[in-house]
Amino acid sequence: MPSSLPAVQIEQLRRNAKRLARQENIPLHESQDRLAQSEGYKNWSLLAKGADQAPARARPPAPSTRRYYLHGDQYEPDPARYYCAECDVFFGPEHFDEAHRVDHGERALKATERFEKSPDDFASRVHRPKDAPTILAAAIAAAKAAREAREAARSPFHRWLDKQKDREDPVGDLANDILHGKHFPTGTASLPAVRRYLTDHLASREALGGS
Repeated sequence: MPSSLPAVQIEQLRRNAKRLARQENIPLHESQDRLAQSEGYKNWSLLAKGADQAPARARPPAPSTRRYYLHGDQYEPDPARYYCAECDVFFGPEHFDEAHRVDHGERALKATERFEKSPDDFASRVHRPKDAPTILAAAIAAAKAAREAREAARSPFHRWLDKQKDREDPVGDLANDILHGKHFPTGTASLPAVRRYLTDHLASREALGGS
């Protein structure tokens, strides 16, 4: 028989079931039973009943701010689960072996950077340990290394474009198009290669230097 779950975990599972029902467009009772089975219970009713009968456990006082989870963060009440920001649900480690719309390491890295730059009014309402355990530590390190490699490979021309992106003219438009393009040869210092890219992507005559 599975061990009884603390009330805080039951409540989190209840929220997860609602999200899962919306995400997969299934009845709430079906998503609840699915999560209950992942905890070793036959259905949600038995899970809830087991929680009702569980002896009270001493808990630390609730913090004045709510715990905020970033992509890949370990779930404090259940260390075997981790937060997936794309699905908005806590999953086991195997979930992070699956490809998502955004690379796991890149998503976690950007989320950490945004959190560190959070405005004071947001930071006053939430908390997250400075060295919060995450299942994506290696993926984050890989994303950082890939970003640094891309930055080191940029040509002087590509760096120059960064300074032109706010211009209100064809050069500014060109800079934004190139900086947001995924296939521009960022390391090239060859004018013919740049012109070929622009021509292939239907750049305007102004951008190509025509009259």
